[in-house]
Amino acid sequence: MARYLLKAVSEFVQNKFVLISGPRQVGKTTLAKKWLENKSGLYLNWDIPSDREILLNFFKTPVPANSLVLDEIHKYARWKTWLKGLFDRGGKQLQVVVTGSARLDLFQRGGDSLLGRYELLRLHPFSIGELTHSNLPPPPATPEEWVSLNKASPAKRSVWEQLKRRSGFPEPFFKDNDLHQKRWSLRRRQILTQEEIRDLTDIRNLSLVEHLALLLPERVGSVLSVNALREELQVAHDTAKAWLEALERIYYCFMLSPYSRKLSRSLKKEKKLYLWDWSQVTDPAARFENIVASHLLKAVHAWTDLGYGDYGLYYWRDKEKREVDFIITESLKPVVLIECKSSKETLSPHLTYLSKKLGNIPQIQLLDKPAVDYVKGNIRIVSAESYLAALP
Repeated sequence: MARYLLKAVSEFVQNKFVLISGPRQVGKTTLAKKWLENKSGLYLNWDIPSDREILLNFFKTPVPANSLVLDEIHKYARWKTWLKGLFDRGGKQLQVVVTGSARLDLFQRGGDSLLGRYELLRLHPFSIGELTHSNLPPPPATPEEWVSLNKASPAKRSVWEQLKRRSGFPEPFFKDNDLHQKRWSLRRRQILTQEEIRDLTDIRNLSLVEHLALLLPERVGSVLSVNALREELQVAHDTAKAWLEALERIYYCFMLSPYSRKLSRSLKKEKKLYLWDWSQVTDPAARFENIVASHLLKAVHAWTDLGYGDYGLYYWRDKEKREVDFIITESLKPVVLIECKSSKETLSPHLTYLSKKLGNIPQIQLLDKPAVDYVKGNIRIVSAESYLAALP
């Protein structure tokens, strides 16, 4: 099936190189090869010796191709300079898609010599919207359309339940098998905490990094205490913090910052943590919150990457322990408040409290329960799988 970013790749590559980043095994190579279909192009993978030889000799012996997919080229120490030379030589006549993981995001954050020469797209795992609308025109893409939906999109409950069980990574989702799921998750964690960490950082105590990774599933959805992790691992606070940041860079987890702008007594530093592979989260309520967080992060990344605005995802908590699970912002201005409830339809007073503080912005309470959609006390109470199905 065609992925949700295929159209954007085809459009952006007309004028610039396209860099596709995302977790391992999320489908980056499949997306790039799909774009390459029916073109007089070439797929080159740095991990294949014969391809690596072609790449290293490319400027001496160019290949006769107008379209290129370059996979794993970030493993070449001088890949940024190499790409700049390729762009300056080929210009708009040469269409290039580059795939990679953590290093491409780091590349963007740290400044680069390719400024103005590339577009970065972040590919996420499958979501209920992508699976529901895979063979249809795209659902409402903009946040304004999504928040103002009068009727939630239809979505199969069975697909939602499968997503909760297997995560949105293509291989375990389509296999839908318990033993395969366990093998896949274990192998993925080992690769990330050993090979990826080793290649990306100077961390040498990889067994303790894997120990840290094993401690995180039970902390999903909670305000994260680095000090508690430090004490359990018996390492320095800065060490535990650095290891967490490394796990975030390699797409093992992601963290949301608290929103505190113009809100007195709000938390300002403590983050909340979620996993890219939410199948590791055993608590049902925490897993539900994780899958919602993953859907919302995918949406804000898509809206930002496609040019709708500068969107962000935060949570809110104050010193009185009032909390709202998610705040979507545009240019740091809150757009909508979202709360997760497993099945209870009791209204969250914290939603209304924060909405009034922020100027009566929309409030949504998502339930892990089918066929629910109504408004009560200015709060939209709606089934998660239906409302989230309208997201990119």
